[in-house]
Amino acid sequence: MSVAELADADKLYGLSLFWREASYNFAFFDQVPDLDWDEAYRAFIPRVLATTSTYHYYRELQRFCALLKDGHTNVYFPPEVEATLGSPPLALKAVRRRAIVVDVARGLAPRVPVGSEIVAVDGIPLPVYLESEVFPYISSSTEHILWDWGIRRMLHGPIGEAVRLAVRAPEGRTEALTLVRERAGEEVGWLIGPEPARKTVDFRPLREGIVYLALNSFMEAEVVEAFEALLPVLYESRGLIIDLRYNGGGNTDYALAIIDHLTDKPFLTSKWRTRKHIAAYKAWGQWADRLPELAKFRPYYEGTAWYEEEATEIVPAAGAKITAPLVVLIGHDTASAAEDFLIALDSLRRATLVGERTFGSTGQPLFIDLPAGGKGRICTKRDTYPDGRDFVGYGIAPDVMIEPSVEDFLARRDVVLEKGIEVLLEKLSG
Repeated sequence: MSVAELADADKLYGLSLFWREASYNFAFFDQVPDLDWDEAYRAFIPRVLATTSTYHYYRELQRFCALLKDGHTNVYFPPEVEATLGSPPLALKAVRRRAIVVDVARGLAPRVPVGSEIVAVDGIPLPVYLESEVFPYISSSTEHILWDWGIRRMLHGPIGEAVRLAVRAPEGRTEALTLVRERAGEEVGWLIGPEPARKTVDFRPLREGIVYLALNSFMEAEVVEAFEALLPVLYESRGLIIDLRYNGGGNTDYALAIIDHLTDKPFLTSKWRTRKHIAAYKAWGQWADRLPELAKFRPYYEGTAWYEEEATEIVPAAGAKITAPLVVLIGHDTASAAEDFLIALDSLRRATLVGERTFGSTGQPLFIDLPAGGKGRICTKRDTYPDGRDFVGYGIAPDVMIEPSVEDFLARRDVVLEKGIEVLLEKLSG
């Protein structure tokens, strides 16, 4: 069956499967207190049945999913549908909630210079357009990521469709133009082109005995191997800056293995919990009002019973440790296992965090197969600080907030790193 021939039964099945799995397993319903999940499911039944293509069906599933407002709970298009989608040849970045053009096809550059700002789409002012046409389809735990993703993806849609834009150039002139969505690969002829792939570990000395170490992923064991190969230099450093701004996570064990080299004191991992279901307990819980002895089973009937794991204390291995003062650079793309790294580091009071709030989402997703080859995932695990403080839904806040401006970006000035060096020098002089 082609993706254009999704039957009503399949449409209803996909919606129902996602609703059911979230009903039993989603870990953050309390963060969407105004959401009646069952009523939302009922409301979306006619919406999905009315769709006329698999693309629009999946858009409705994404809108349904987005009601949960969680970055680890998502719906993904089938590959065949994804292949039909594209954007005008513009690359956008959210800079202080402004849609800034950071790259453009060479032929379009005279009309849309890098640094231009998209101020309206299809005749609608950008904030209104985002609120009505983009944000409702994005599942995000935090407001800052909603804006980041919304602006980055706001022109995405079926290839061949036209989009009308109002563009304000850096010098202030505003121009209206119409662009067509296309499959924007390297053949577009980008003015700047994609950034080179970041190395998993990037090391360089800075000044006055300070060294810089970017840990850009915790996906593979090589991050630990590359880090440990640098230990002789790190032991001798006067100050260490670890950059996690582009680390989207991976395996938390690799993150903890690095912390092991930063301290000789025990440290704590995150505390976590997950929903707990025992069918007979649920059945008994429905009678708790009449039979007081069954009151302990009420949470199972209400779906609020949890299995909990306390924070684990990790005792570092014996041996030499990095003792230099530590600054960690963080940002919106610091996510998942990288946030777990920060939670464990927090228990040591070992580092000063510099930059912007982190992604604000981690946890173990449950993946499900949806009709026509799409995928869904639902966050089943709720991680917190060891003392129970939430960071999912908020992001981990830096000790020193520094938010790059449009001017910083255009000048390629790394003000976060500059601030990190300044903070570290103050530590060393104190």
